[in-house]
Amino acid sequence: MDIGKSRCHVEAGTIAGMLTMKLLKGFFVKCDLRKTLLWSLAIIVLTLTVIQLGIPILEDFLIIDKQVPHVEALVVMAGSMPERLPAAARLFQEGISRKILLTNDGILGAWSEEKQRNLYRVEWAEFCLTKMQVPEEAVVKLAYSSSGSIYDAMNSRTEILDKGIKSIIIVTSDYHTRRSLWCFERVLRDHPVTIGVYPAKSEVSTSSDCKKFLELCREMIKYVYYIYSYRNIE
Repeated sequence: MDIGKSRCHVEAGTIAGMLTMKLLKGFFVKCDLRKTLLWSLAIIVLTLTVIQLGIPILEDFLIIDKQVPHVEALVVMAGSMPERLPAAARLFQEGISRKILLTNDGILGAWSEEKQRNLYRVEWAEFCLTKMQVPEEAVVKLAYSSSGSIYDAMNSRTEILDKGIKSIIIVTSDYHTRRSLWCFERVLRDHPVTIGVYPAKSEVSTSSDCKKFLELCREMIKYVYYIYSYRNIE
């Protein structure tokens, strides 16, 4: 009988120990889950706060509207044609300038039934401007040397100096204005050319906060890269 009682006590103790371990394990799992949820919530709140605070700061820095009442030429930066071309056409119709320079990114575009070949995007840009009541003779397609805003500025400089142009307005997407202005001020720093910049409303400005923040951060990174990479460019 004593042996049986001892076995019962041992088995009862073992079961109690197992139940205790199971309860403790469940408690710690719940604690870990609670901690994970709290950390996740904190990260989400922090991320949303950074986005909400960061967007206006980045917009205030990157977007420049430098007005010039009248200039000899508008310079349209390559890319984002649905944003930039209507803005350039509107400025032209308002009499701000009677000449439009189209920078060239060297990218081949869609097929033209009229020309029976694929047109470069700069050619499509010219075509679109003529459809917006800009005379073909008022549009100058610039040469292509390499892709990038700094090269657009350098190719524009060649035309500006060759034609003796003394004042321009850069037409580009709003978030791209500071980098574009920096490029032109850099390559024309030794020449007496008045430089304005017009921010065309971009798709980025109407996108979701998350997408807008990411695009603005990417543009900020490009701007910093340009300053360090091209600060000594001639």
